[in-house]
Amino acid sequence: MAFTFPPHYVSAVYPVSQRARRLPHVGDVATMTDLTRRKAIIGVGGLTTVALAGCTGDEPQDVEGGTRDDENGNASANGDTEGDNGGEAAVEIVDHELVVDEGEFSTDVYVEATVENTGDALSGNIEIQSDWYDSDGNYLDNDTQYLITLPAGETWEARVYYLGSSAESIEDYELEGEFNERDGSKPDGIELASSEMEVGEDEAVVRGEVDSTTDEDVDYVAATATVYDENGVVLGDNWTNVTDLRAGETWSFEISWRGRDRTDRAADHEVTLTDN
Repeated sequence: MAFTFPPHYVSAVYPVSQRARRLPHVGDVATMTDLTRRKAIIGVGGLTTVALAGCTGDEPQDVEGGTRDDENGNASANGDTEGDNGGEAAVEIVDHELVVDEGEFSTDVYVEATVENTGDALSGNIEIQSDWYDSDGNYLDNDTQYLITLPAGETWEARVYYLGSSAESIEDYELEGEFNERDGSKPDGIELASSEMEVGEDEAVVRGEVDSTTDEDVDYVAATATVYDENGVVLGDNWTNVTDLRAGETWSFEISWRGRDRTDRAADHEVTLTDN
């Protein structure tokens, strides 16, 4: 299985002292807010639910029903995949929009999206790509965001940031993505003994211990830390691993997650252990 790594609507609350402004897009003009930083949200005409097609072989499938369909306007594949953890993952992009966040010294441009796993199993790696365009429809660049896994019934608040040098030229985007089935399982005799999360100014750090209760050495163990906000929405994740864990030993791990301006929203975490 090839390893790949992250759209949703995020409701933002702004101080009442801010003055609203919204950039025009696809014939629509509305307003948003402005104070020290101005956030102009550019809506995408005809927002639709988008299914991410799963991988049943070595190659992940393309997104279904996104801003890019086939030449007949039909989705390329379905969004269900059966994983080794039982049941099926069904990953969908249910909302997405372009955000221009103008600061005093720089401008951030990103697609903000809601991704849901409406299935009954963990997904594998999710990859969301945004292609960037100027006002004349000229292609400028593309960027990608990743999530290692999305549990069944949970929602991921994904952001795909534009990382180029022409942020002021971005006027539109195309969005597509893919995900793999979850092909790992929890190793026998390996248990999460403890974990805790510390939230700093720039990153959230999850530290924990994993006990080996088996009589045999374990070749490989991976720990994935999923970070949630106070409403249980997934903000992001990261992982680490150990090789050749000796029988009866304890592995101490540390995983850091950088959420840019969302780091202070980290409120909870969950650690998943797998054997690949």
